[in-house]
Amino acid sequence: MEGFLSQNQECWITAHVNAYNYFGGVTRILTPDNLKTGITKHSRSEITINKTYQELAEHYGTAVIPARVKAPQDKPTVEGVVGIISTWILAALRNQQFLSLHELNEAIRQKLKEFNNKPFQKKEGSRASLFEEERPFLLPLPPKPFELATWRVATVQFNYHIKRRFPELLSPV
Repeated sequence: MEGFLSQNQECWITAHVNAYNYFGGVTRILTPDNLKTGITKHSRSEITINKTYQELAEHYGTAVIPARVKAPQDKPTVEGVVGIISTWILAALRNQQFLSLHELNEAIRQKLKEFNNKPFQKKEGSRASLFEEERPFLLPLPPKPFELATWRVATVQFNYHIKRRFPELLSPV
């Protein structure tokens, strides 16, 4: 779990890269919800994955299989756990003041560690011990993490000069 200032493409991809680093491996399948940052189009006949998200999946050797629209069974127990952990961490941090996103994320990481090491109520172990049993099933991380590319639209003129489209969207990289 990590805090971001936005749900834009850069934050979405960074969250995935950070999650893979945190877990020390890569899942074989990603099952995202149908938010536009990850899935451009999802209908009965066609699924279009965002170009950058697809590049991330290819870099890590994983498959993106988005949850079907209006099919809650595609998002099993993880939805409930996300709600529980979000509430548990947010409740613990709600009265604290953070002066930077880094400071907030440090507090979140500490609370996440406590949550994962907390013993289960109805069975042996904890989320951390259960994860250690499942860790061998992760794919190995590639030698280098995924680097986000910024795509620009341009037209090559007859004199081989490049004319940029949408100059207001362009910023120095």
